[in-house]
Amino acid sequence: MDMHKLLKLVSGPTLLFWGAAASLSIWANEVTSADLSVATSDYYRGGVCYNFNLQHPEELHNEISIRVRDYFEEANTIVVAAQEATIVQLRFDWALETRDWCGVAIGYMKEAVWDDEAVNRCLCFHEYMREY
Repeated sequence: MDMHKLLKLVSGPTLLFWGAAASLSIWANEVTSADLSVATSDYYRGGVCYNFNLQHPEELHNEISIRVRDYFEEANTIVVAAQEATIVQLRFDWALETRDWCGVAIGYMKEAVWDDEAVNRCLCFHEYMREY
């Protein structure tokens, strides 16, 4: 199909709708990436975590600590639910990793120690868990 025919098919309200939807999608992605930029994008790209020693600015430690605790609870819920129902094995495996590493990070935080590796593994494995 040539471009002229294609433009006729998608002209008017349809084109306006898709343009608005694309703009909203780009805006929503920017909002999400701004929220997660420090905590994920520096070591989680293309589905791979590659820098568990990434250091987070101290002013973000409180926000990331809350996220770590939330991820622990989410992963623990999945692990416990897996005992009663069948779930995808990889989701269960990543939930275990998430729960364990978030637990390690929480343990360090209770002692007023910030462990970049534990925090980064918690954040990363949560991303893997979400994929399944």
